[in-house]
Amino acid sequence: MTKDLKLFDNKIIVLYILDKNSKPLTVEQIAKFCEDFDDITYFDICSYIQELEKNEYITESYDESGNILYSITNSGILTLKELLELIPGVNLHNIKKIINKNIVKIKTDYSIDNIVIPVNDDEFKVSCYIKDGNDELINITMYATSKDQARNITKNWNNDAEEIYEKLLEMMTKETSDDQTYNE
Repeated sequence: MTKDLKLFDNKIIVLYILDKNSKPLTVEQIAKFCEDFDDITYFDICSYIQELEKNEYITESYDESGNILYSITNSGILTLKELLELIPGVNLHNIKKIINKNIVKIKTDYSIDNIVIPVNDDEFKVSCYIKDGNDELINITMYATSKDQARNITKNWNNDAEEIYEKLLEMMTKETSDDQTYNE
């Protein structure tokens, strides 16, 4: 593979990572995604980001701490879709596999957890939450009438929190007809 073609493929990988993430990423987070690629270094990523930003395929923003965050632009998304057809299927499969493997490492500020508080011998208060950095996306508190029920709530939350959150969000944000009122 020629050097120019390898650079081209690596820039596509950076675009792909930004496209597949639901939130903007720092250079360090992008580097964590790429750490299993032998031919991509931190300095390479900085260079790719600079060129992708110059060509308006990605854009930068800042978080409350002043960290630079990168996200893909509409132009970047359209270009990526066209270019993905040029990557052989095996390579795209490997890229997806590596990215999915590393996604857990990237979610350092993203946490799913719960707290179980005994109310009395047969009653427990279970608080289940998802936090994204300092932002609390959801916090649900339920009462359990047994230790087993509290254990099942925490187990199911830990295994399926993202799916539960998405389902609740979908149910809570769906539009209702004009005939219904909130107080029904």
